Formats: sequence, structure tokens, C-alpha cells
Amino acid sequence: MLDLIEAAADALFDGILTLPPAPEARSAELGARGFTLVAVDADDRPVGFAQVLELDARFHLEQLSVHPDAQRRGVGAALLAAVEDGVRARGGSVVTLRTFADVPWNAPFYRRHGYADAELPVAMSALLDAEERLGLLDAGARVTLAKQVAAHVAPRPAVSVLPLRDGRRGLEVFVQYRAGTMDFAEGAVVFPGGRVLPAEQPVQVPDDHAAAWAATALPAPEVLAAAAIREVAEECGVLIEADELVPWDDWVTPPGGRRRFDVAFFLTAAHAGQDWRNTTTEAVRTAWRPPAELLREAERGLLRLLPPTRTLLSELAVLPDVSAALAARPRIVPVLHDRGKPRLGAD
Repeated sequence: MLDLIEAAADALFDGILTLPPAPEARSAELGARGFTLVAVDADDRPVGFAQVLELDARFHLEQLSVHPDAQRRGVGAALLAAVEDGVRARGGSVVTLRTFADVPWNAPFYRRHGYADAELPVAMSALLDAEERLGLLDAGARVTLAKQVAAHVAPRPAVSVLPLRDGRRGLEVFVQYRAGTMDFAEGAVVFPGGRVLPAEQPVQVPDDHAAAWAATALPAPEVLAAAAIREVAEECGVLIEADELVPWDDWVTPPGGRRRFDVAFFLTAAHAGQDWRNTTTEAVRTAWRPPAELLREAERGLLRLLPPTRTLLSELAVLPDVSAALAARPRIVPVLHDRGKPRLGAD
């Protein structure tokens, strides 16, 4: 029934622009968790629907369709308001959407309801790739709109550790392949890590740690190191010391989603005799991989990388070995809005 509503609504574009066939393919192409709301008439018959996708804890209005017979009755506005309520109820603060810029009942409708021009978050770039594959970009000019519907969630402090070793193929990094059932970064390739707990027991750290994290809003270096040591033990079955951790970077999840983190990234060198393995249910497997190889596979769509992971792998990819990585010590400045660029090997 919803497919029929969408098809009838899309028929209104005839003579204005040409949509690609099989409109239901968009939902399949952009497959992700989320929720769908359905509007019904007095006889309980569906007359419209809104589909919201959730990508890495952010909410995107993928589709809002009202049957032509039920238009101009406030159904679209009611659905849009219900979407915003649904996002708020799930802890999100921003709704993004993509629509046709020059169709009178598309972008102007959303602008009247408080949506403004925006950049699509980097974490949602797959939406643009899907639109291109489906031919939507050829149909007409598209615009990204967004609206803040609630106060932003404050970022939680977290840590992530990049274990390094010199392998037969050069520098290698230990990564986790996240389970597809996870609530955040599902199916992504990541580095070991997790949240800083309130009860972390501080550990003594090298003197240079305080200066390394000075420009950030992270907890004390002694607490960050304690969290990193704990997470590596829990997720990888390896015990490391604070003086084996090298501060590397700080990324803050952009506002808008229901989950945000302020993540301190460390490097550490693997030692002979250590058994780095998967000891967490959050990952389905682990592996030692050359950074450049992971980047190539991500470009080919064979694996998924979050923006921080991609950038950090790009930095490691220009380093010849572990010694060079540990000696690099780039300046740490919080990266906001996922707009960080590799600090090593850049012109």
C-alpha cells in the first residue's frame, strides 16, 4: 500500500522532471535501521507515510509521500511534525533530508516548516552515493535541508587505541570488524576502544601526556590512559602499560545524533609474545591489516570506515614502520564535524 502511495505522489512530477523507475528501490538502496510513520483517513486507510533512516545514531527523513487525493489537507505537515517528535523521543536533535530544489511542493514546503540549507554530515555521505547510483541526481537539482528539533546531546569522553606492528607488508594496524547488530557504528571496521567510565582509577602517565591533550576538553590524562588500558584488556585480551600509549588525536562526534563521543586516540606498539585477539561480542573478528589496504577496500565498498578511522588510516599509510609512527607526534587539536584531514604526508 505504501508503494502505491509513493508511486501516485511521484506521478505529480510528470512534466517537471523524470524520476528513475521503481521508486521503492530507494528504500532498499539506503537500507538502514529507522522508523516509518503512516497517516490514515477516517476509514483507517493509509493516505501518506514518512520513512526515517538512522545512520550512526543520526536521523534522516528519506521519504515523505502523501497520496494526491489527500493532499492540501495538512497530512504532510502532520507527518513532518510526527517525524520530529519521533526523533526527539529517540534522543536525536537534528533531522536532515534531501529533496528537489526546484519543485514547488518539495524544498519550499520544508522551508516553511523551519528547514534550512545545510551540509550533509560526512557520516551520511553514503546517501549521496546511493542517489547517484539510482539516478536521482540526474533527475533534477537536489538540496540538503536540516532542522534542529531538540537540544544537542553532550559528547561522552571515550578512548580508542591503534595497536601497531611491523609486518611482512610494512606497518600493520590491529582492527575490529564490528557486528552488524551493534547500536552504533554497526558493521564498521574500527580500532579497539570504548567509553571512559566514571569510576576509572587514574594511572601514572608520562610527563608529555598532559601537554599532548592540553587543547582538548577530555578528562585528565591519567584517566584517559586508565580507560585505554582497560578497554584493550577487555576487548583484545592484552595488558599494556601507560608508558606504552602515545597520544595521537581527538575527534568529537558532530551534533545532531542521539549518541556523541569525544574520543582520545592513542598509538601503541605490539610486543613479541602478546596475543592480540577478539575477546568482545561487539566485534565478529579482528585482523592485522596494512592501512593502505583497508583504505583501498573501503573505496571499493568492501568495508565500512567511519570518518575518524579513514583519516587516521590515511596518516598511518604514509609511515614506513612502527618507530616512525611513534616518533611522529602530530599536534592534537579537537576535530569537529568530521572534517579532519590527515596531518602527515600532506603538502
